[in-house]
Amino acid sequence: MTDVHGRAGTRGRAPAIAIGFAVVALLTSVTAVIVVASRDKPAPAPAATVSIVPLEHAVTATDVAKLKRDVVEKAVDASGATIGVKVKEDTLRTALGLGAEDVITAISGRTIKREFDVYDAVLGLSMMDTSTVYVDLLRDKKPVLVRWKVDGSLRAARRDPPRGTAGSIGTLGSLGSGGGLGSLGGSPFGTSDPFAARDPLLDTIIKIDDLNYRVPRATVDRLLANPDAFARQARIVPAIRNGQPEGFKLYAIRPNTLWASIGLKNGDTIRAINGMPLTSLDKALEVYTKVKDATQLEIELSRRGNVDEVLTITVK
Repeated sequence: MTDVHGRAGTRGRAPAIAIGFAVVALLTSVTAVIVVASRDKPAPAPAATVSIVPLEHAVTATDVAKLKRDVVEKAVDASGATIGVKVKEDTLRTALGLGAEDVITAISGRTIKREFDVYDAVLGLSMMDTSTVYVDLLRDKKPVLVRWKVDGSLRAARRDPPRGTAGSIGTLGSLGSGGGLGSLGGSPFGTSDPFAARDPLLDTIIKIDDLNYRVPRATVDRLLANPDAFARQARIVPAIRNGQPEGFKLYAIRPNTLWASIGLKNGDTIRAINGMPLTSLDKALEVYTKVKDATQLEIELSRRGNVDEVLTITVK
């Protein structure tokens, strides 16, 4: 019995990040949304306390979307401590108005300490399709705030990257050197409407009733392979009541997507996950950490106004 339970526990932890993969997409964007919404509040990061008039620079959405971990490198101070990242590519660096020694320490309030932080920050910005990006820099060892005015749609630029670039979209199971991801269950990504046709994989999600869903482990593993695609299936905005954050509201949920398949609806406000409220950056990060070890996800919703419901998703 002990061995059986041990194996069951291992199986539960492996797919837990993607229990109802919409939650992973949600938490990825939640972090950026909360940071932007609360940017005026004091933050411990030194870059966030800089009080200067920002320098302004016009950039294209395509160039901002190119900011990924393969085009930046970690920057360290004299003691060897990581202080941010530098953009390696000369052409991209020039297009973004950066100097060769400029160190990015934060993007729109999100602290940048490692290469992958850049990807997460730009993903969050593209979810909001923002037209203004604030970049905290160390320039000549002094803090500088730069405001990028973005020309074009960040969401569209991330969805349809130029052919042959890193992160371009190919086919799942045949990842090229650019790290691209592609079809899931036969549905192509990278088109203007990547989920126009229903993916057969979604048919494996079992609806028990309106508030309870079961997801096979094999389905979860497949969904986990392409987080970026699922993050584009809905629009997430902060939900504010009486001046206080109460969670995040979902809009523009596309039919024939995972969001719809696990019972989430347009207008739903996600207030908490497994009893943990989504009201601050710290809370969002706490939720993300604890979801990794969960075998069941309870999503607390406000639906149709003030009606509170709990959506439960498990992996079998």
